[in-house]
Amino acid sequence: MISLASLVLLTGCVQRHAFISANGVEPTKLDALSQQLEAQGWQITLTQLEIPAEFSDTSIAINPAQQNQDAIEQLITLLQQLGFNQPQTYKFAEGKHFYSIDNIGLYIRGSQPAVMPPNWLRSDNCKEGDTLLALSPGGNVTLEHEALDTELEQLDSYQGQWQFDGERLSIALLGQEQHYSRSDITRTTWRGDSPAQLFTPLKEVEFTPLNCHFIIIEAE
Repeated sequence: MISLASLVLLTGCVQRHAFISANGVEPTKLDALSQQLEAQGWQITLTQLEIPAEFSDTSIAINPAQQNQDAIEQLITLLQQLGFNQPQTYKFAEGKHFYSIDNIGLYIRGSQPAVMPPNWLRSDNCKEGDTLLALSPGGNVTLEHEALDTELEQLDSYQGQWQFDGERLSIALLGQEQHYSRSDITRTTWRGDSPAQLFTPLKEVEFTPLNCHFIIIEAE
C-alpha cells in the first residue's frame, strides 16, 4: 500500500468522476485534457493533492471493483494522444488512498516547474475590512477576515483551495470561486519605494472579502 501524506476519501455518484492532480503541466494541455474527458462523459475536479513520489509521471488510481474497463482504456488512449507519458494504473480499496467504484484519481507530473504564489497576501485598503490569505504549498488556503461594520473584535476564519499559474490566482471557498490577475507594482513604504505584487479581483462574488484587492510588499 502506498502511503500518502493526507487522507483522500472520495465517494462517488452515478456519473463517473475524475479527480485530476497535476504538477508542472502546461495550463493549455490540462484544459484540453479536461475538455475531452468531459466530452467522454466524465465529471472533472481539479485538485491540489501532492503526487506521491512512488507514482509514475502519469498515474491512474482506481478501485479494484471498477468494471468500466472501456472507459479506462479510452482515458489511456486520450492521455497518449495528448502527449502524456504512458500511464500506470494503481488499484486501491482501503487505507489512506481510496476511490469509490465510479471515481478515479488521475495524477500527472509535468516538466514545467511548479509555480507558487506568495505564502500570504493582505487586503489592500479594502472597504470590506482587513482580510488575510494564507496559502499553503499543498493548495489549501485560509482566509481570515475582520469586518469593519462591527463593534466586536472578531476574526472569522474560512478554509478553501487555491490554484496559481503564475499570472492568475484562483481561490475557491464556501462554494464560490474568485479569480485574480497578478501585476508587479511599486508601493511607497517607510523604507522608500518597494516592489510589490498586486492581485486584482476579476469579478464580483457574493462572499465580499473575496472582492478585495490583495497585495504583498516584497521588502516589508
